[in-house]
Amino acid sequence: MTPKRQDQVFQLSLTEIAFTITFILLLLLGYMLFKSQKDIEDMRKQLDEFPLLTDVQQGLTDAKNQLAHVLQGAGLRNPDEAISKLMAAEQAKAENARLRKRLEELDKELTALAEVKAKIEATAKEKRPDVTAAEVMSALTMQDAVIKAVEGHQGPGNAQSSTAKKPDTSRILAEVQQALKTSSELRRELKDKLDKELPKGKERETVQDVVDAASNFISMTNSGANIKVLQKDNADLRGQVAFLQNRLNANGGRDYPPCWLNTAGKIEFLFAVELRPDGVAVAPAWPSSRDADAKALPGIDAMLAGSFSYAEFESRVRPIFDWSRKQSPECRHYVQLKSTLTDAVQSDRMRLRVENFFYKSEIRR
Repeated sequence: MTPKRQDQVFQLSLTEIAFTITFILLLLLGYMLFKSQKDIEDMRKQLDEFPLLTDVQQGLTDAKNQLAHVLQGAGLRNPDEAISKLMAAEQAKAENARLRKRLEELDKELTALAEVKAKIEATAKEKRPDVTAAEVMSALTMQDAVIKAVEGHQGPGNAQSSTAKKPDTSRILAEVQQALKTSSELRRELKDKLDKELPKGKERETVQDVVDAASNFISMTNSGANIKVLQKDNADLRGQVAFLQNRLNANGGRDYPPCWLNTAGKIEFLFAVELRPDGVAVAPAWPSSRDADAKALPGIDAMLAGSFSYAEFESRVRPIFDWSRKQSPECRHYVQLKSTLTDAVQSDRMRLRVENFFYKSEIRR
């Protein structure tokens, strides 16, 4: 028997749900209609508060008709054309005034240039008869270009207007001379110190490179920690190079270089290890110059916490051994080894345990 289908959702029939949705939609539609009517009424009230455009247009039309009537009474057949000509004449009058003012400014500049030209030509005839007017104009043009270039480098805030204030030619000449001197010094220093030319058109890039290099050097110099780290790394590298050179000359040696060497290539020890019947005793053996390096090693405190068993020795020394393997190049620390074990077999076995982690220099009994 087929079960009867239920047409209810949340204890409501589908018909009741449809009526509810329809009712909600009608409410929304009524609200939207009410809001639209209210907006229309508000707009009408705002429109009533302003003068009608038709009134303004009518006023302009009346003024135009009155002007046309006056012009017709004066005997003009086409008043509209006359009005257009009057408007064009007013615009031409304003443009004429602007051009006249500009012409007066240019006339003043031309008069000043003529006076300068006359003075220069008079001076040239007295001291340099071979100077031509073309050379004088070329000098004036160059002077104007130099003034604009100097004022442009000073920035818009410090630039001087030619009409507001005369440029200080003596100051500009001093700045040009200083710029030429600086350029000459830069070219000479680049050639003497770096064997590098200053190519034309690449002055800005070259100066920027020099400034960046100087900035990097100053930042490194100001950071004392960085300088000390670099100096220590360089000393370690010089020591390792000397050690490897000695090993090469001896045709043999260890697989890895010592972690600590002085600049002469001599080994610097980390620990003094003593093998005892009851365990291992570890004591510092590094020089005072390596005190900071030793204290920075991982697990160094555990290694110096007194004597301990041989099993504990391997677990405590593991962090330092792992540190030496991670260095570039990989290295090994050296220890001074002393044994007080009477049993030769046990002594050899314990010695091998130490050699698994360090290179040793054994102190004979």
